[in-house]
Amino acid sequence: MIDRPHIIAPDSSHWAKWLDAIHSPIPDVRRRAANLHERLMAQGRIPLLSWHHIEELLGGKDDECAAARVSNLQAMPFMAWLRLPHAKEGIGSIVDIFAAEVMAASEGHRDLAVVRDRARSLLMMTGNGRLAIGDHGWVWKAVRSVLHSRQDHLTAVSTLGSMESFDQTKTIGELSKFSIARPDVSRVKLARIRAQAIQQALRGTNGDAAKAKELADDFVEQILAILPPPRTTVRDLLVSSLVSQGVEEVEIRDEYVLADLTRLALFRNQLQLVAEETGKSFSDLKRVPMNTIPTFVINEAFSTHRQVRDKLPGSNVHDRHLAVLAAYCDVLYVDRRTAEDLLRLRRKEPHIDALMGEIAKGSDFEALLIK
Repeated sequence: MIDRPHIIAPDSSHWAKWLDAIHSPIPDVRRRAANLHERLMAQGRIPLLSWHHIEELLGGKDDECAAARVSNLQAMPFMAWLRLPHAKEGIGSIVDIFAAEVMAASEGHRDLAVVRDRARSLLMMTGNGRLAIGDHGWVWKAVRSVLHSRQDHLTAVSTLGSMESFDQTKTIGELSKFSIARPDVSRVKLARIRAQAIQQALRGTNGDAAKAKELADDFVEQILAILPPPRTTVRDLLVSSLVSQGVEEVEIRDEYVLADLTRLALFRNQLQLVAEETGKSFSDLKRVPMNTIPTFVINEAFSTHRQVRDKLPGSNVHDRHLAVLAAYCDVLYVDRRTAEDLLRLRRKEPHIDALMGEIAKGSDFEALLIK
C-alpha cells in the first residue's frame, strides 16, 4: 500500500532509458530496470506519463525500439496520466491541461492555485499501463507516422515562431501610420525574410541547409498566403489578423500596444481550440481572464526567462510543454538547461514558484528514486 503517494514526472530521457534497459543485454542493468517500478512503489512514487513523453519516446526511426517501449509501458502495473473527464482513452497533453484549467476558471475560480487544483482533479488518472495507453500496439505503430510528420512542424515552431512582421512595442495608432509596401519592395523584403528564416532554421536542423531552406520556404509561403489585397491599409491588416484569432474589433484601439493585443490574440486562439472540449461556446470562454490560467502564465514566463539557446531543435517545444507539469506533480525531472530555465523563472516570478513542485535532474533512470 502507498501511504503517501507522490506523482513524479520523469524526463523523456528517463522514460527512454528505463524502458530500453528492461531488455538490456547486461543482466545487472536489466535487473535494475525490471525492479525499478517496485522500488518506486515502495517509496510511494508514481511515474506520470504525458503525450509529450509519448511523442519523444515513439518519434524515432527505429520501429523495433518503439514497439518494445509500447509493450513495456503496457506492462507497467501502476502509473499516472492526464485525461479529460469525457475522454474514454488517450494520454493528455498541454492542450488537455489548458482545457481543464479553462473549465475550472469557467466555474468561477480565479486564483491560480485553486484553478490548478480543480484542473488536476479533473485530469489526473491512475491505473495500469493498458488503461493508460490501450491494449493494441498497432495503434501506436500507426501513430508513429503522424509523429514523424510533426517533426518539421516542431522545428519550425522552435526556430521561426519568434519572427515578427511588426514592431510589437508600438501602438496600433503608430503602426497605422505606415503603409503596405509596393510589390517590388515587398519582393525585396520577402527575400530578406527568407534569408533570415534560413539562418534561424539552421539552428534547429543541425546545420542541414536543405531542410532549413525547405522550412524557410514554407514560412514565406505562409506569409504570401495572407498578403492583403491592393489598397489595404496597415490598420486593416492588423485588425483582420487579430480578429481572426478571436480579438473583437472594439478591443483594437489606437492607444493599445501591439504586444498586448498579440498576447490576447494568442490566448483567444487557444480558447477557440479547446472550446469544444470544455463543452462551452467560445463566446462564453471569452470571459475567462488569461492571468487565471496556470498553463498560459507558466508558458509565458518560461519563454520570458529561459536562457538564449544557440540551437533550437523541435525538442525545445516539448521542454516548454513539459515545464508546465511542474504545477501538476510533486517532482518534475528535466534536463540541465530546462532546470536552469525553471530556476530563473522561480526567482523572478514568486507567484508561479508557489504553484510548482520540486525540480530534479539525473542522468540515469534510478535517479527517479529517493536516495
